[in-house]
Amino acid sequence: MRQIYKGKITWIDITAPDEEDINYLQKNYRFHPLILQELKTLTQRNKAEVYDNYLFLVTHFPAWDITKQTSQPWELDIILSPKVLVTVSYNEISEAHLELKEKVYQKNFDKEYLTDTFQLLYFIIEYYLDFAMRQIAHIQEKLDAIEEQIFSHRQQEVIPALSYVKRDILNFRRIFQYLKEDLLSLARRGPRLFGENSRIYFEDLIGDSLRVDNVIENFKDTIESLENTNNSLMEHKINVLTRIYTIISFVTWPTLLVISSYQMNTSYLPFIGYHYDFFIVLLMAFLPSILIYFYLKKRHLL
Repeated sequence: MRQIYKGKITWIDITAPDEEDINYLQKNYRFHPLILQELKTLTQRNKAEVYDNYLFLVTHFPAWDITKQTSQPWELDIILSPKVLVTVSYNEISEAHLELKEKVYQKNFDKEYLTDTFQLLYFIIEYYLDFAMRQIAHIQEKLDAIEEQIFSHRQQEVIPALSYVKRDILNFRRIFQYLKEDLLSLARRGPRLFGENSRIYFEDLIGDSLRVDNVIENFKDTIESLENTNNSLMEHKINVLTRIYTIISFVTWPTLLVISSYQMNTSYLPFIGYHYDFFIVLLMAFLPSILIYFYLKKRHLL
């Protein structure tokens, strides 16, 4: 599917390119054959290349995948020249792409953005950066829920949630780091083709990317702190339980020893046959444990 918007410049927006779209670009514009070949399929890595009078960018933006419960990269290829902007995406049902098209059909869009290709590119990338910011809003909600669970004594239950959120943050950071490199390259090389007037737009995009990057870095620090806190609380619980079990074992050891001794099949057992022999044996069994208990209590070891 190919859509063309014209003003003082031309914007060609292609979604899921087919052979007809590639042939159209080849027939009407003098783009390098290697670029046209790359536009046919997805590219795994980001790139920024300068040709005679245009830039070719392969960028990946993070997007939330509700099925996999993590951020996944979606690709946007860009050819930027002084008079023509070509954008190529490969996801026909991209939510971000649909939202962008709603803005395109707003009043005065052509007067505001179809005047310079770098201004139009600024609008597109700024929108997708804002979309990425909205995409990670769910992480803050999950962090708040995890924090509440941790301090509600549900440390064991929160471990899977910690793992899923950590994976989402790490995937988002990995995708976004490459995107930042593309924007830095665009800021360095763009003014050579479009003049110094364009520099402010490219540098502003870097500022917007840093804003998103700062948020995700804060999320990373927060999830690591929450994980450390959760581990500390779980370790404290384990230590308390271990201490309790150790004390119980130590205090009850004399009782178990005496009772076990009277279960031995021998010809002589002390006090057996005496009046109240049952109570005498019980006293012999429990008295040492009682004395040990009060001794530990007095020494503040319990």
